[in-house]
Amino acid sequence: MKVQNTTIFMGDASRSQRHGKAEQDRTGNKNIFAGGLNQKFDPIAQKRQQAREQAMKIVGDTWAGDKKIDDDIEGRRNRILQLRGEIRQARGSVREIEEQREALRESCGVEADSQEQRDLELLAKEMDAKTPWKQVSLTKEEGERIEQIRAQGLTEYQERSLEMKKGAEYYENQINEMKKEIEMENSIIRATRLERLKKDPMVKAQKQAEEIMEAASEEIVGMLADEAKDHIDEEMEEKKEAAQEKAEEAKELEEKLEKIKEKKEDQEELAEAIGELTEQTLQLDGVKTDIQEEIKDIVNKMKLLEEDIKGAVVDTTV
Repeated sequence: MKVQNTTIFMGDASRSQRHGKAEQDRTGNKNIFAGGLNQKFDPIAQKRQQAREQAMKIVGDTWAGDKKIDDDIEGRRNRILQLRGEIRQARGSVREIEEQREALRESCGVEADSQEQRDLELLAKEMDAKTPWKQVSLTKEEGERIEQIRAQGLTEYQERSLEMKKGAEYYENQINEMKKEIEMENSIIRATRLERLKKDPMVKAQKQAEEIMEAASEEIVGMLADEAKDHIDEEMEEKKEAAQEKAEEAKELEEKLEKIKEKKEDQEELAEAIGELTEQTLQLDGVKTDIQEEIKDIVNKMKLLEEDIKGAVVDTTV
């Protein structure tokens, strides 16, 4: 089935699932294949699948209902054919009875235009008048004549012929009932077909299915837009965090450079002090040797301190 050029169907297991199952059977391992468990949840695919299933259900239910109507119509048509066959059989029985009545007349030697025969036909008309669906009525004169016939008594031929007519009436009533049933069945079939033409459920179901798919498509577009927005927001947040990290790194670097600068200034001051002290020592010609030695010792210690500072600077910049 297609809705908006979209094929709606229920698929089987994926190739990877089948392959995993075959691999399990081949190796004999008791590992449970759960390929679908690790798959990322996709709301868009779920929405599309839900729309397809809903559209398929609407069309499928309508098709099932439409087929039920077709089956009902077909059943009624078959019943009409059956009734028509039974009517043909009943009419054949009526003809046989009429032929038997005619044979009885001939065997009894009653002429077709005799008073006895005419009186018999009037009595038969009375029987028909008692059957409403035949719509037969008697005139006043005919009613008076029937009273006279009954008063003088019926002949044996008339009684036997009327008895046979009762048998024919049974079949005639059956034919009438079957005709009414056929008329009713045809009426139902016509009404059903007319109602179907008015509503056309399959077209309506197709339209509903298309509307469902269209609504799902619009919702999916919105979901895609939201997903794109979320993705952009995530990227912006990541870039913001990266910029903040860069700023922190730059600040740390600036602090390190400031410390190096401070140490360098300390080193320069120390070197200047050592130079001045050395010069003063050289100018102390009259100072005792032990004092000169003490001063030299201080200078040496200050030089060592200078080397330590240089080393610290080097370690900091590495």
